This record gives sequence, structure tokens and C-alpha cells, in this order.
Amino acid sequence: MKLAFLKTIARCIVLASATMLMAGVGHAAGLEGNWKGTWTKGGDALPVTVTFAKSAGGYSGSFDSDALQVVAIPFAEVAYANGKVHFLLKGDQTSSAFDGKVERDEISGTFVESSVNGTFSLRRAAQPAPSVRSRDVTFANGDATLAGTLLLPAASDKHFAVLFLHGSGPEARWANRYLAQRCAEAGIAALIYDKRGVGRSTGNWQTAGFDALAGDAVAGIRFLQAQPEATGAHIGIYGHSQGATFAPLVASRAGNLDFVIAASAGGLRPADVETYSVENSIGVSRLAPAEQADARAFVHALIDVAYRGKDRALLAVMAAKYKGREWYFDPPPPDNSYWTISRLIAGFEPARAWRQVHARVLLLYGGHDERVPPVEGANAILAALKAGGNTHVTLKNYPTADHAFFVVDPPNKTGWPRHEPDYAETLTQWILSAK
Repeated sequence: MKLAFLKTIARCIVLASATMLMAGVGHAAGLEGNWKGTWTKGGDALPVTVTFAKSAGGYSGSFDSDALQVVAIPFAEVAYANGKVHFLLKGDQTSSAFDGKVERDEISGTFVESSVNGTFSLRRAAQPAPSVRSRDVTFANGDATLAGTLLLPAASDKHFAVLFLHGSGPEARWANRYLAQRCAEAGIAALIYDKRGVGRSTGNWQTAGFDALAGDAVAGIRFLQAQPEATGAHIGIYGHSQGATFAPLVASRAGNLDFVIAASAGGLRPADVETYSVENSIGVSRLAPAEQADARAFVHALIDVAYRGKDRALLAVMAAKYKGREWYFDPPPPDNSYWTISRLIAGFEPARAWRQVHARVLLLYGGHDERVPPVEGANAILAALKAGGNTHVTLKNYPTADHAFFVVDPPNKTGWPRHEPDYAETLTQWILSAK
């Protein structure tokens, strides 16, 4: 639940929603296949696996990184000719352009990410045997058709199963692909899908509140329950950020879920969470006292319009007054979906929803969460679960992590971000702990 127009900390997982394009036609020899090595910037080497393929339309490629917790992230373009390769990785904030030379079983070269220069070195590696099975699927909620991928363990038995919910914005199935892959490798079936209006799913996320999104998720649960590979008694959900926030709504509507995993859930009312998020985005706590007061007044005026239906007149006056301040940002235009979504979710009461959850619950928070208040949110959810009689609750804090569970303490200003290394294993072990 964040303002899409504000500059946020770059998160590599957002790269997952990039569209794979074909580019460049060259000689087949030398590029296709699996490559392992490192991308290095600021003296920090990131282990990666890169895969290239060729079709009639040209070359394509993708990369995996356990450190970033991403898998099969597509390059926006790949070109190869005369022993030289170029590939481009596009993110929401930055792009990285790679240029290198292919010599027998090695690729080496340089890349540029914004103003940062780096080097890369890759060696050809054997293509690993598939560790999971997958198939593309669709399921429907009213007039919306949701398209996704079902990832299955290699063994053809019945398995625990998990449905992945979306965060805010236009999130595609790729955003959860890494965790879904890790679940399938651990013996847990996993369903990921494109948010309504994204990728191959129909509908419109920009006019959808929590009710509609929860309805989509319930339809996904019903689909999972009908699959022969899923154990009906052990189906649950995983949500991060916005997905974690409305996860209790999904659980109460679906009924009989075995587990709920909520990572970085907004346990307070949406307006309060958004206030916290926006103030952090513009660095209110780092401003001088007088500037803090002005910035908070501006943010509160924005929230009053977005979540409480107040008239925009006061916000317009304040915008004219504070324009030019270091912390200032232009409010979204009146036709922006931010206002629509805010009003649709404004009435959501997290405590009431969590009181209805009787499944096993795992709550995950980062101590440096800049988007939801971790201590207040966790305490509110724990109190609601207790009030509802749910004692099957586990809380795990990552004191050095941010909202997306990247390690930010101590900060790494020159190299690659690092995800909490045990995050995926924590999820899979906890899911299977009911065995």
C-alpha cells in the first residue's frame, strides 16, 4: 500500500513484471544454454545463473539469483552476433545494460546500471534436470479470468498447497515465482497468477478493492482444492504487503484453510498505514522540526482526500504553498487510480478480519519496514487473533530487514541488495510443520 508515483527503494523483485521481448538475430553457436557466474559492482559479486535461448524471432534470456530471491526474470532484449552479446534488464527504477564477448565456454564484459559501472563473468554450465513440474492454468471469478502457473513437486503424490496473493500495483505471477519454486522443490504445490488486468488475466486492478481481490483469491483456492495433486486438508495462502493485509479476508471467506502466511501485513487501518508509508517515503523524520510539521500537514491533507473523502481544495492550497520544498511531491491527478483504490479499501478493518481467522498463522516482519509499522501492526494482529480464540500463531521478526526483507542494517550503498537468506526455508519448513 504505497504511492506508485513516489520514489521508493529499488526492489529487484519488481523486475519480475518486465515483459520478455525478442531482439537481435545472430549466429546460434556459442550463446544458447545455461551459464553460471557473477555480476560485480562496488566490489560486491552477485552469484547468478543466466539462460539464453534462440527462436525464429531471435534471442531471449533470463536470470536467477538466490541472493536476490528471484527466478526466471526475463531480459527485455538480447542480441548476439559475431561473438558479441548485449542484454538489457529493465526494472521499475533503473535498467542494467550488459555488453560482453563470448569466447568458447566463457562470457565476460561490463554493464552499466544508472551511473554505476560493473563487470560480469559467466561460464557455461550443464542444464540442470527439472526439479519441479509446472503447467499454465486459468480460473474465473465472475467476469474476470485469472491466468497463472501451477508449480508441482517432482513426485506425483498429493501435496500441501499454497496460493500466492499479490502486492499493490500491477503485479504479475513472476513476482512470486521464486518462492513458489522453492515451495515446489520442498514438496509443496504452489499457484501463482497474474493480478486482474495484468499479464494474461482479464479485469481491472485499478478499480478493484480488497473485496474483489479477495474474491479472485478464493477462486484460486477453489481451483487448488479441485486439483488431484493437492491435499485438501492442507491448503493455505501467502501474502506480502497488500496481499498480507487482506489475507484474513481471503481466509474467512474461503473457510477451512490450513494456514495463512502474512508478510509485512498492514495491521492498522489503511489510512494509518498509508500515512506511515508516505511520511517515510519523503523522509519526514529526518527533517527539521518546522519542516516536519509542514510535511505532516501536507501528508495528512492527502490522506484525508484519499481515504476520508475530504474536498481537494485544502490539499490544492497546501500543494501551492509547499511546492519547491525538498520533501514535496505533486499529488496524483484527480483521475489517477490511487484515489479510487484508496476509497475502496478505506473501510477495511484489519482487527475485525483477523478475529475471523482460525487457521495456523505465520506473521513475518522486518524491523526496518518503511511501508507498514511493524511493531504496531504485529501487535494489533496478535491481539485480534487472541480475541478470536486463535492460539496457533507464530511471529518471526527480521530485525535488520526492510519491507521486502532485504537486509538494510548495516546498509550496503555500493553493491547488491541482499535478501534475508533463510526466508524461503522458513516458509517451507513452517508450512510442512503440520505433518
